[in-house]
Amino acid sequence: MPLITVKSGSSVPAGTWLAELVGIAPKRMVTQYSKNGEEQDFLEWTWLVHGKDGDGEINSLTTTATGPKSRIFEYLVALLGAAKVQVDAGFEESDLVGKQVMVQIVITDDGFSKIDKIMGAPSGGKATAAAPAAPQPAAAEQPAVVDAGPAKDDDLPF
Repeated sequence: MPLITVKSGSSVPAGTWLAELVGIAPKRMVTQYSKNGEEQDFLEWTWLVHGKDGDGEINSLTTTATGPKSRIFEYLVALLGAAKVQVDAGFEESDLVGKQVMVQIVITDDGFSKIDKIMGAPSGGKATAAAPAAPQPAAAEQPAVVDAGPAKDDDLPF
């Protein structure tokens, strides 16, 4: 087995898939948004995505901000449910790893898979396609009859 194997950019196809969190690791790095070239703290999330052609691994990166509009907040709610994600609640990696979610994967302009959205997994952890809606019985098709009385000449141009 070679040390390095060059692969295509996308390992997980676009779509909405069941995924399992397999790890979270702290990461420090400089980004285009860093002030004065200073390193910032991030969390790198590793997911095992169960796609149509088998399983694939994908990583996502979040800042460490945990407010209600943050990406971490979105992840926690998807993993644990909104009731458990409250102000001052704390979570260990072991509270999160092994939990399943639904991830919406998009392919970036440069050909890489990216998690665009994350949602809670269906109960039972199995992803299933929604059943089509049952056909509704057609309403009796009868023209509406309105008696407007005798027609009037009202000087309208139409």
